[in-house]
Amino acid sequence: MLKTISLLCMLLVFTGTKRDTTNPIQATEATINMLPANPIIEHDQYGQYLNFDISIKNTGTHTLELAAIEMSVVDASVKTVVKKTINSNGQSPGIKTLGNTIIKPGATISIFNPFYTLTPDIKITFLRYEFFFNYSDSPQQAENNKHRIPMDVDVSIEKIVTPRLYIPKTNFTLPAKGKLLVWDGHDFYSHHRRFRVVLPERLEKGTTANSNRYACDLVNIDEKGNMYQSDPFKKENWYVFGKPVFAPAGGIIIEAQNDIPDNEFNRKAVKSPNIPADADPLGMGNHVIIDHGNGEYSVLLHLEKGSVTVRNGEQVRPGQKIGNIGFSGDAIFPHLHYAVMDGPKEQVSEGLPCYFNDFKLYRGSVYIAVKKGRTDSGDIIESEK
Repeated sequence: MLKTISLLCMLLVFTGTKRDTTNPIQATEATINMLPANPIIEHDQYGQYLNFDISIKNTGTHTLELAAIEMSVVDASVKTVVKKTINSNGQSPGIKTLGNTIIKPGATISIFNPFYTLTPDIKITFLRYEFFFNYSDSPQQAENNKHRIPMDVDVSIEKIVTPRLYIPKTNFTLPAKGKLLVWDGHDFYSHHRRFRVVLPERLEKGTTANSNRYACDLVNIDEKGNMYQSDPFKKENWYVFGKPVFAPAGGIIIEAQNDIPDNEFNRKAVKSPNIPADADPLGMGNHVIIDHGNGEYSVLLHLEKGSVTVRNGEQVRPGQKIGNIGFSGDAIFPHLHYAVMDGPKEQVSEGLPCYFNDFKLYRGSVYIAVKKGRTDSGDIIESEK
């Protein structure tokens, strides 16, 4: 612990080579937070992955334009291991891939960590992020900013990030049988990542975390990779609809919902049931939440109405059937949404990485037997048990 504090203090006073700006560093211009504050480092044989959001609030009086972000990996000796940057240079500048980069006074934007993958050989102790802004109070300033080189900025703010390696405590197995497509996982382009916690409408509802940060949507497929047969706008034509759902690990049921009608298709649109506003405020549909007893909670969403076979307080064993896959809640087609989170409430709990045991990872006509591993968008998998 003392070593960590010492390293952090060294980082805070370490200046390195700063950009040649006409103004001094002005931390009062903006407040920058990482969500979560101590991001998790995932890793496998191909790389290391940093899945977190960056919240930037303009606390000054000028309209700010985010011009560049630099990220340095710092080792235990406070030396730079690697430095990456994304900026406004070029015909199609990389900074624009982040979305909105203009922040008016008092406003907040949320972006996703653009440096989300590092090679396996890099030792991560700390991350040093530097955010560079230009004033953009008038059309003329905005136009002038287009012609400034990356070293010429108005404001520079540094943020030290201490990521952590998370080792799952629970042995999970896939919660569904048959050949499954991970329709959406938690990679950089996944909609599970694209959840802006800082939006006013979400904050008003008490949402303070992204419990779906490492979630996956699972659908059954046939041998050709099709998710449905014939007309997709009929829920029964989806191979996944009505398939059984199993407890991915043992634990106690702390929440079970069973009476939300399934959605229907009205031609090519999703028709949601007419239910009271407070019946399913989060769009979870019929669902089950399992407390595994070690700070890890499984949440399984969009189950079929009337299919849930467990009740609150019930002890379940690994592999026990708990319901069927349906089309309830905030879903655009039948599928099983599965996530692991660090608390019992979806709105205020952070997502945790989940690694499944004993599954096949298909690569065309062959497969890899995975003893324990992560899955991601586009993977085709099947439980070996």
